Amino acid sequence: MIRLSDSELSFIVEYMRENFGINLEKKKVLIECRLSKEAERAGANSFGKYFQMLRQDRTGKIAEGMVNRLTTNYTYFMREPAHFSILTEKILPQVLADGRSGFCNIWCAGCSTGEESYTLAMLLQDFKEKQPGSFQSIRILATDISEEVLECARKGIYPMSELDSIPPQWQKKYCNIIDKKHFKLDEKLKYYIQFDKQNLMDDGKLTDKFDFIFCRNVMIYFDKNSKAKVLKRLERSLKPGGYLFVGLAELLYRDETELKSVYPAVYKKE
Repeated sequence: MIRLSDSELSFIVEYMRENFGINLEKKKVLIECRLSKEAERAGANSFGKYFQMLRQDRTGKIAEGMVNRLTTNYTYFMREPAHFSILTEKILPQVLADGRSGFCNIWCAGCSTGEESYTLAMLLQDFKEKQPGSFQSIRILATDISEEVLECARKGIYPMSELDSIPPQWQKKYCNIIDKKHFKLDEKLKYYIQFDKQNLMDDGKLTDKFDFIFCRNVMIYFDKNSKAKVLKRLERSLKPGGYLFVGLAELLYRDETELKSVYPAVYKKE
């Protein structure tokens, strides 16, 4: 395994912080373990050579490969289910009561392999069927910095080990068994979802306004300054009356956001 010098460690920590907001301080072992094979795959026999190639690469392929190795893409269907109960039982009924039953625009930021996005698609499809005319149109924008995980999400094919986390009624309705190891989600769910590569630190690309933003268990990997920058972007991207969902382990303090806390790890733009 290729080893990192102190100067090389400083370079990669600063590079990931500046470009992607990810804090890798005190992660030397993780970086060495995950990036050694990636460097060798790129044809480098040292991190010094690999970082030189990174600086000179104009295609972005080396940076993309590095990000794929160094980011954590852990997720699953119905993760933190209390949020989905709050959405269907409290927030959506209130939205409809307020007369906002037209176009529902949702952003899943840091969507990884897509389980959260598909969970929302299944949930909202069921909600529409139970509440006819509730929403005329639904759009879910699912973004991530890794093209590798986005490709997995677009396919909608998952290992059988994930099937049990999907409610039984949704298994029957939306899940098609491919073989003993894999199942595929119904193609009609993809009608709601657009998967797109995007860096949360890039403030210029996204101009849409959203009714709901799910950015859960993403900002825990950011340093303080990066978190503040991303949070301001999320606030600007919300419509008035819109809701931001963050991970239950990453609650926001009053001095961090202008949004109002309304439920556990759920914030509203007044």
